[in-house]
Amino acid sequence: MADRHWINANTVRKGSKVMLAVFVLIFALGAWVTNGFTDTRITGPASDFSVFWGASHIALHGQPLHAYDIDKIMVVINQFGTLEAGSERILPWLYPPTFLLVVLPLSLLPLWPSYLLFMLATGGLYVKATTRLLGDKVDAHQHAWMSVVSSPAVFVTVLMGQNSMLTAGLAATAVAWLDKRPVLAGAAIGLLAIKPQLALLFPVVLLVTRAWKTMASAAVTAVLFGAISIAVCGWDTVPAFFQSAHWAETNLVEHGGTAWYVMPTFLAAARAAGIGIKLAYAIQGSVAVLAMLATAAVWRRTSDTGLRVAALATATLLISPYVRAYELTWLVVAIAGYIRHGIRFGLSSTERGLLVAAWLLPVFEFTNPLFHLPQVGPFFLVAMMAMIVQRTFTHARVRIATEAKPGLASAASMSAGANARTTA
Repeated sequence: MADRHWINANTVRKGSKVMLAVFVLIFALGAWVTNGFTDTRITGPASDFSVFWGASHIALHGQPLHAYDIDKIMVVINQFGTLEAGSERILPWLYPPTFLLVVLPLSLLPLWPSYLLFMLATGGLYVKATTRLLGDKVDAHQHAWMSVVSSPAVFVTVLMGQNSMLTAGLAATAVAWLDKRPVLAGAAIGLLAIKPQLALLFPVVLLVTRAWKTMASAAVTAVLFGAISIAVCGWDTVPAFFQSAHWAETNLVEHGGTAWYVMPTFLAAARAAGIGIKLAYAIQGSVAVLAMLATAAVWRRTSDTGLRVAALATATLLISPYVRAYELTWLVVAIAGYIRHGIRFGLSSTERGLLVAAWLLPVFEFTNPLFHLPQVGPFFLVAMMAMIVQRTFTHARVRIATEAKPGLASAASMSAGANARTTA
């Protein structure tokens, strides 16, 4: 039976092709305007990647600690990277020594080949991990990978040369492997030490599900990863990282200015609306607690991988006060997880509309600094989280009812099958 809703697999596939064509056109026009991205007076692609490459160059040709020196890394970026000398833009290295260890080999290649290799490697992990969530729920001819590759979140990530496909890919892999490969799932979680603020919810969900083997594996991996990073990069990089984190908190979060319009967080929304720092942090903290509790509730009430990863990924974006548009790759993971469940049990018109809006959210976030419209991103994330919780609780009640009355099981199965045939 064909899906007659206008948001279905066919229209999503066609829309993805159009979006991908638009992204290729944007890159082509950018290359033409900047003479093949050689005109550093205009910010082109790989601006953030030039920070990764610059930190690698400094670490290999001097001391890793100097990567945390804004003046020193800007000299390297101005000489080899994507910004000319005298640019008002500052691109500091804000990452822990764990990620410094990861990027260490990058400058063994020139900037552009290194950028392409990094994007292909992290993009491959991300696309495979995200489409794995759908498993055999989507036919191969529907090209589910295209909706991932053509997502605005991926476009922003590739344009800037960021690492969000790596972090989101690790998170999706960890949840997918949790039951069958618990040790490897823990290793994937431990590797998120490259951006520890994105791993804060994993201890909560592992504790809720009593996944002791995965928790132990994650802890051992994170400790070993950190120890090797410190041994290679030096102990001094640890306090230097905390100093850089404080700089980011002050200059990019609390007094971000234009940066608030590209950050889908409640703290940014509050600050952009003129709310004071203390109250803004109180709002952000309250939302973080609610998101954590909601995620724990979802993981307690369902073993469905799709709903679990959807809750985890969405809540991770809600709890952090510093989230940029490129990190909405995590939201695409959440969408894939939600669709995994929706294919089995159907999707309403409201759900379909919100999923499409969430997929498009990075377009608003990335362009909003030009328009300074109210920061609505976190409200979309809350709507997404509410939808996940509602679906989880609804199906938990249905499961309990069918277990209590076995006669209803066959009817529920038939209903699920009918919905699966009509879903996007």
